[in-house]
Amino acid sequence: MDTLVASVKTYLPFTEDIPDQYLQLSFLVGLFAILLLRPHGSNNVGTYENLYPQARTDIGANTHHSKISERQKEYKTLVDTFYDLVTDFYEYGWSRSFHFAPRKVDEPFQSSLLRLESKLADSLEIDAESKVLDVGCGVGGPMRNIHRMTKSDITGVTINQYQVDKGNRYCKEEGIEEKTRSIIGDFQNLDSEFDAGTFDACYEIEATCHSPDKVDTYSQVAHVLKKGGIFAGFEWVVLPSPDGNFDASKKEDVRIKEGIEVGNGLPTLATPAEVKSALEASGFEVLTFEDANIDMHQPGNIPWYSTLAGEYKSLSGFRMTPLGRALTHVMVTTLEFLRIAPKGSARVSNLLNRTAEDLVEGGQKNIFTPSWFFVAKKI
Repeated sequence: MDTLVASVKTYLPFTEDIPDQYLQLSFLVGLFAILLLRPHGSNNVGTYENLYPQARTDIGANTHHSKISERQKEYKTLVDTFYDLVTDFYEYGWSRSFHFAPRKVDEPFQSSLLRLESKLADSLEIDAESKVLDVGCGVGGPMRNIHRMTKSDITGVTINQYQVDKGNRYCKEEGIEEKTRSIIGDFQNLDSEFDAGTFDACYEIEATCHSPDKVDTYSQVAHVLKKGGIFAGFEWVVLPSPDGNFDASKKEDVRIKEGIEVGNGLPTLATPAEVKSALEASGFEVLTFEDANIDMHQPGNIPWYSTLAGEYKSLSGFRMTPLGRALTHVMVTTLEFLRIAPKGSARVSNLLNRTAEDLVEGGQKNIFTPSWFFVAKKI
């Protein structure tokens, strides 16, 4: 490792003043993520990129109705391929809870994630007797945390088999496989997996942004939910006035929006008004509807995007800085060149790095939030 760091400093002079342990961390993160990614190969990268032709080169092209319609039609391939590519990067670079959260000054990052999940659990009004559905569960980090908070029986649904396998392994390792489990499923077709009125409550955390049709998705949730049951979640949305500054006529705003979409496997980003309308059209009464990040610039708070921007005070913070991400990308590219990492790994790394920049810009300009919070009751 010392020899590798010395070589990096020799061939990349701008790294000379960076502490050795920071370079070592960047290398290890790249190595572990790529070795974990190895089963997926390069074909998936090409398949994914084909759904976003001219991404970041022809601004506005992927906002055209025909391109959105194509991604909506191919959403299963889009989302499944995306999570084949990025699940390991997300898990080892972020956590097993694939979401953002409002954060307080001096609050550890992981604590902020748990606090958001606790807020969600409280809104669901569930207990040890409740049967709950996690719509788009990832590897089940929030599912297991919410179970520990409430003792509820929770089933997680994800379209990606790799995530199902990992999530169920974690449930077994924690000894809670009798009360939490992940299954393959499509939130556009929940009625093919569950009978009507199966669940007491349902939730999603930054998952139904992948939906090609929110009315279809929310209607499926309503179908499997008991009458009077709560559906709550956090949606990714762009923020036009009066909620924010997004202007679809501004090329720069469209550039950021499209960058977030291509980097996160999204057909297109909705607005808060579109989310609320879809909930109501699906048979829900909306009880709470607000941006969980509304106070992020007030004293005592840390903006949700600050973690992506990184900071130089700690090893974990450095890894998320532009320089830290650049170094990790250099390591990933080197590993691919040496054939330690599979072909296409550097393209995934570059995709995620550029998307992190888009997310930070979207937050700084107040044109996007990943945490539009809603609580709705099935009528």
